[in-house]
Amino acid sequence: MEPKPYHPMLRLFNYQAPVKVVYGVNAIERLNEELKRLPFKSALLVTGPNVGKTGVCKRVRDALASSGSVEAFTVPPEPDSEALLALAGKARSLKPDLVVGLGGGSSLDMAKAASMLAANDKDPASYFRGERIANKGPPIVTIPTIAGTGSEVTPISVIADRGLKLAIMHYHIYPAVSIVDPALSLTASPAATASSGIDALCHAVESIMSIDSNPISTALAFDAIGLVDDFLERAYCNGEDIEARNGLSMASVMAGLAFSNTGLCLAHGMAYTYAYRGEKGQPHGASVSLSEPHVIEFNAPAIPEKTALIAGALGIDTDGLTATESGSEIACRILDIMETTGLPMELGEIGISPDSVDEMVDDLIANHGRFIAKNPRKPSREDLVGLYAGMFDDSEE
Repeated sequence: MEPKPYHPMLRLFNYQAPVKVVYGVNAIERLNEELKRLPFKSALLVTGPNVGKTGVCKRVRDALASSGSVEAFTVPPEPDSEALLALAGKARSLKPDLVVGLGGGSSLDMAKAASMLAANDKDPASYFRGERIANKGPPIVTIPTIAGTGSEVTPISVIADRGLKLAIMHYHIYPAVSIVDPALSLTASPAATASSGIDALCHAVESIMSIDSNPISTALAFDAIGLVDDFLERAYCNGEDIEARNGLSMASVMAGLAFSNTGLCLAHGMAYTYAYRGEKGQPHGASVSLSEPHVIEFNAPAIPEKTALIAGALGIDTDGLTATESGSEIACRILDIMETTGLPMELGEIGISPDSVDEMVDDLIANHGRFIAKNPRKPSREDLVGLYAGMFDDSEE
């Protein structure tokens, strides 16, 4: 057999994970100890409206107040440029020495944005459109209260702006410390558990599919897929199942550490085009899971080895199956999870009309090309039209 001109051993890759993760049930008890390692005089606590009323928020605020002054900022779900502008005003007037994000993905994303905005004075939304981030802001501590977004360990912040989802990915907004306590997610609602949990699965699957996957990211993503497969339905059915909550929290961290190094693929880009197009905005995980099975089936013939790996993580026996057949089995398993956890199964359920397909394709190509660039199979416009069309119930066509 002739030697191949290219071998994976010869490929160079980068992997970064500077965030310190303090992980485990009751990890929140380590907060004071970690704060001593990050001396500060003033802190900004960024949290959501519901989490802000909880005992854990009081606990975090009290811990911060014991070491310095603390002010809070409340962010809405899926924050937009208006919320970002208000956050910038708060961060720039306070000039905190520390920023703490407590809550779901939106709160953690906005905490990272607050740190960046405290040290950079241009139009807040401009940084999400490519403006250079010149200065590093104060250290960031992330404390997730739900599992799946991965925001606790990523250098990524996402906002909505005039119907578009915009994102920053920059080394300056890596959290310094993430305190991940699975017990904090015990009170999360079934719907929030489902959307956030499926998000971790999508992150992990797309990290493996990405053209920039590497052995470290793949190992993390593989285990994350298995954890979501084992525990998401359990956590949805019984929110007090601490073993299931622990499994999802670990999956979130592992998938976040994976995709922050590899980027994400076509399914995420497609989701960005319809998340705010329907009757009401959709939670991020619920949006992405709608497109994920279809993208997996589309990509499978181009990545047979990766498809077999993803199937293995889900416990699917691919012996004797083609890559296309394996992709279909993976898609079926994800759809089963979605059905069990009450997630929308097709675009009509979220108020999207088949008449919107061309507009969504245009939006994807014009505004979210970075996801296409990471996808292992490059779709034509006709391919994209077919993918969107396949996400509608046949009875609607």
